[in-house]
Amino acid sequence: MRHLLRSQQGAAAFATVIALVPLIGVVSLGAEAGSWYVTKKNAQNAADAAAYSGALRLACTIAGATNCDPQSVDYRGKEFAAQNAFCNSSPTDNTPYPDSQCPTSLPSRIARAVQIDIGDYVGDYNAGTFTTPPAGTGNAVRARVSQQQPAYLAAVLGLTTVNIPAQAIALVQNPTKLCALALGPDSGALKLGGNLSNNGTGCGMMSDTTVQFASTPSFTGSGWAIYGVSGCTPSNTCNSPGVGVPHNYFMPYANNPLSKLDSELFNSRTGNTSPSCPVQTDGWKHCTPNSAGSGAYGSFTVSNGDQYILDPGTYFFYKATIKITGGQLKGTGVTLVLLGDSQLTINGGTVDLSAPATNSFSSDLNGVLIDDQAPNKTSNQVKINGGGTVSLGGAMYFPYVDVSWAGTTASTNTTCSAVIARTIDMSGGGYLSTQGCGPVAYTQIVALVQ
Repeated sequence: MRHLLRSQQGAAAFATVIALVPLIGVVSLGAEAGSWYVTKKNAQNAADAAAYSGALRLACTIAGATNCDPQSVDYRGKEFAAQNAFCNSSPTDNTPYPDSQCPTSLPSRIARAVQIDIGDYVGDYNAGTFTTPPAGTGNAVRARVSQQQPAYLAAVLGLTTVNIPAQAIALVQNPTKLCALALGPDSGALKLGGNLSNNGTGCGMMSDTTVQFASTPSFTGSGWAIYGVSGCTPSNTCNSPGVGVPHNYFMPYANNPLSKLDSELFNSRTGNTSPSCPVQTDGWKHCTPNSAGSGAYGSFTVSNGDQYILDPGTYFFYKATIKITGGQLKGTGVTLVLLGDSQLTINGGTVDLSAPATNSFSSDLNGVLIDDQAPNKTSNQVKINGGGTVSLGGAMYFPYVDVSWAGTTASTNTTCSAVIARTIDMSGGGYLSTQGCGPVAYTQIVALVQ
């Protein structure tokens, strides 16, 4: 017995067991803190996505566009938070957001919250202040995302619950009006070539794909800019001082204020009758717009010696060839809607057309001079070559066709001349302006500032 009491065998093991108890606690506490870090990182991803997507929706409102997303800033923010697995815990929010990754139920005592605010942000990328005006208007979107969960081993430190927050603020920078928007999806949808020398009041030109330079352009006046979504070619021209205007080739997509025209019921109109253009006492042939219940016109040609006036109203053409090669064509308060495999060429003559601010046929056509819904871009390229005697006032929309804009066009009857097309190839000296335009495209410049 005396020998057993004096034995030291196993003492180290016993001491090790005693030391392991706090060591395991510290390691376990570190693991719990590590899980907080992972949750924090996931919450921050959700907040970033929510703020950015909400700000894109806010950008459309700030721009004053007419075709903004029907869903609210709050909805879009929470939708993208949900796609990153963060939703307000039920029963606060049971909205079935598309592609939501939110679990149908959370473990006991775990709750998540998502809050989207519109407010004013003043500052830069390093520091700034966010305030929420009473009316909910502002220039930025703030997303607050959090997860509250019980503390386990951290309870020894006096913590019963842990709140893990994340916050992001996305600022809508000044939207820019666009007088030329190439929709794509063709690469190099906006091509600036030849001896381009645009004039006008100064505005943005943008491609929703890439910008392509065939030569170095020049611009008369201030306010011009060139933008693209996915780059520019050739690289030696894109950022050269010769461009001479602000340029950014990696922007969010621009909004298209005329996209609603793609699904109008009147796009189903057909017909192929000749326009009614009797000679009046002034010696000009006055054309009458289609009546509300009639079909559409067929081909229309203006050549040397012709004098046509389009009376105010909306003209529908179906599978028509519209060609102006000489003579004179004028009209105030007119809209041309091209359907089927219609084609438009202006290559000579004197053309002076302007759109109505208010279209009596459809308010969706307010401010629209040309709405070309021809479906085949290959065979229906639109060619505008003015030679200095073409004045086109209003918004011109060619969502499915290529537009070749060459020569020197003038604008004497209106201050607005803007074009939206699948592709735009500009050369020569075109006149473009957004002043006085009804529907106008805007850039959507959004930046995460916090």
